[in-house]
Amino acid sequence: MSWTIQAKQYETDLINDLNQIIRIPSVLDSKTQTPQTPFGIDMVRALSKMEEFANRDGFRYGRVDNMVTWIEFGPADAPETLGILTHIDVVPAGDGWLRQPFNPEILDGLYFGRGAADMKADLMSAYYALKMLADQGRVLQRKVRLIIGTDEENGWRDIPRYLAQEGEPTFGFSPDGAFPVVNGEKAFQTVQLRFPSVSEGPYILERFMSGSRANVVPGEAKARINVPQGMLIAEDFANFLKQYPFLEGNVQQAGETVRLTLFGVQAHGAYPADGKNAGTYLAQFLQQYPFGGDAHAFLNFLGTTVHRDIYAKNLGLAYHDKEMGDLTLNVGVMRYSHRGQGTILLNFRYPKGVNIQAIVTQVQRHLGDLTADVTVVQAGMPPHLVAADDELVTTLSAVYAEQTGQYLPPRTSNGGSYARLLKRGVAFGGQFPDVKVTSHQANEFTPVANLTCAMAIFAESIWRLCR
Repeated sequence: MSWTIQAKQYETDLINDLNQIIRIPSVLDSKTQTPQTPFGIDMVRALSKMEEFANRDGFRYGRVDNMVTWIEFGPADAPETLGILTHIDVVPAGDGWLRQPFNPEILDGLYFGRGAADMKADLMSAYYALKMLADQGRVLQRKVRLIIGTDEENGWRDIPRYLAQEGEPTFGFSPDGAFPVVNGEKAFQTVQLRFPSVSEGPYILERFMSGSRANVVPGEAKARINVPQGMLIAEDFANFLKQYPFLEGNVQQAGETVRLTLFGVQAHGAYPADGKNAGTYLAQFLQQYPFGGDAHAFLNFLGTTVHRDIYAKNLGLAYHDKEMGDLTLNVGVMRYSHRGQGTILLNFRYPKGVNIQAIVTQVQRHLGDLTADVTVVQAGMPPHLVAADDELVTTLSAVYAEQTGQYLPPRTSNGGSYARLLKRGVAFGGQFPDVKVTSHQANEFTPVANLTCAMAIFAESIWRLCR
């Protein structure tokens, strides 16, 4: 019986357990952060649920500082370990959902819910791969640890803590990418711009807000402005929306106060071309009005310098590496408050051949009239590459080719997975090449059939690497 057929028998149970995990809104929550709940109470609830599954199914398991849960299969005293690095945290739901993001649904063969693509579904497919091997009584020569983090979407403070306490696996993969094997990952780094925000002139920018995470293309932007008496904005805004049919929005005006809301397309910040940045589009619209002072510089930087400039050409940072591809830019967070402080977060993904100091220098050179302090705010990662002829890469590639009937060579990704924390770590699955990428987007989904397809690939991969 093929691996795929065997995995299919677990589909109902896998979905039932996945439903329980999706229903836990495991988003970083500052309101419930304590020393005992470092990333919020829901993260701990999610880890506890995975441990509940592990206990039910007879696996060894443990926890590190309420940040990471590990689930283990295979000989406990094995000298070598295969690590499967995952995370159970998700980005905020955002707007634009046609269904409840934390109440999973299946519609027309698609499983919808926040985390369906990134990466609760793949976590459960990997878990069930272990369960199937255990149910079959497979005897492994290496032990396997499913390592579940809770801070991948934010500061990566979890898995380094695990590695410091538990040690680094011999090698491993993270099902937090795409098939086939992703043996290279670009560097990533977030740069912060902070500046005074005093608006001057006949038009006053009172407030501008867009984005919640540096690694997400904002799907919504809001602005509140004061305009001269008798000046109407609604017609201009309607004409602007006609130019861009993929945008939606509304305007409310009461006297001289105007509130604007614009909806773009939210997407993963690693692939900004997949989204439509609501913040930079709204800035582009507002540029037509005579805002003065810091507001003018803020809107000009967003609406002209970095608007639709995903390869950072206007910042003098366009760069292509033959092996790892292009540098990309996502404008993830935009804040402006009249007589307060303004902030912009720029998220860069870049190949070998670029360094963060060059990025900071070029941003500083292209601020225009924006008087901003430019700093690095996230401890980013350098480029990561595992040789294409490594046993890990060749084995995973062979399993994928045999189960799908299609050989695809290893490749480089813009995204960052926990695999890069291992010397011999690659991303592998669970995004199939023919499926639309919906990570970090509204109405995030994964095909139901792919849950057990990925499970089968993971199960055979674990078996071949550890038998």
